[in-house]
Amino acid sequence: MGTRYDVHIMVQVAQMYYIDGMTQEMIAKELGISRSAISMILTEARDFGIVDIRIKNPQTNNDELSSKMTAKFALEKCFVIPVNAKLQKMLTKIVATQGAVIVGKEMKNHSSLGFAWGTTCYECMSSFRNTENVYDVQVVPLIGGTNRIASEYQLNEMVRMMAEKLQGLPLFMYAPALADTIKEKEMYMKSAYMQPVIEKWKTLDVALISVGAPPEYYNSKLQFDPEEVKDEFESDLSRSVGDICARRFNMRGEFLDKEYNQRIIGISENDLRDAGKVICVAAGDHKVLSILGALRANIIDTLVTDENTASRILKIAGE
Repeated sequence: MGTRYDVHIMVQVAQMYYIDGMTQEMIAKELGISRSAISMILTEARDFGIVDIRIKNPQTNNDELSSKMTAKFALEKCFVIPVNAKLQKMLTKIVATQGAVIVGKEMKNHSSLGFAWGTTCYECMSSFRNTENVYDVQVVPLIGGTNRIASEYQLNEMVRMMAEKLQGLPLFMYAPALADTIKEKEMYMKSAYMQPVIEKWKTLDVALISVGAPPEYYNSKLQFDPEEVKDEFESDLSRSVGDICARRFNMRGEFLDKEYNQRIIGISENDLRDAGKVICVAAGDHKVLSILGALRANIIDTLVTDENTASRILKIAGE
């Protein structure tokens, strides 16, 4: 039996409708597609056998691509989601939903979880379900606050909600992500209320992060074709290809020795690298080069992405 819609899109819409209790109108607004399209997707999900009292999630890993990525970048694990979503918003939701499942399997009782900001991490938090009934997990922010009002940048609130789901305690951070000066950053880092956060950064069991696209993408919203612009980033190693917890790095995965990075109030690359398990969830054409650079930084233990993104990374890396 053929289907007009990608299976993972049907699963995502069905989860939002049948499990999360969202209306078709709410889903349409959230995903940026028409209400009639949502209705047709739900109908096809039922006809295709995905919805039958409970939602049947199909196979969620491309083993061949996962194996290639793991071998190429010395990862402990790699999950490549077989999804063909064209809308970035929907792609992020689908990959983040699977990322949340993977985070849940890594968590243990009486452990700690570091959490970053951004749309992908927010979607992971929103879709997270504590199916393993883990408890007593301390959740800590990995970076300071921002004046952005969007929910995905309200990190203390994200930390609070995640701690509640993990039957644990949140540890809040009352400092900006970017200090005005290096001296101001040093003052924040020496303050008494920052010390519990800093200490927890040094003993994290699990850290959930994503990877930011090149600054040019956010400034102009231009479509990035990785193959077309990779030479520019490779030839100028002073140029940022992306960021982890707001710290910018180049194509080699080297964090830039610039004042901007020195003013970041957040976990250092060394403390993040020393965390027990670093799980990175990231997907999309605009992040292909960013993810490649992040993989070269030798920080990520587990990567969760989609087929198209993984394929393009391997192609550019010469696999």
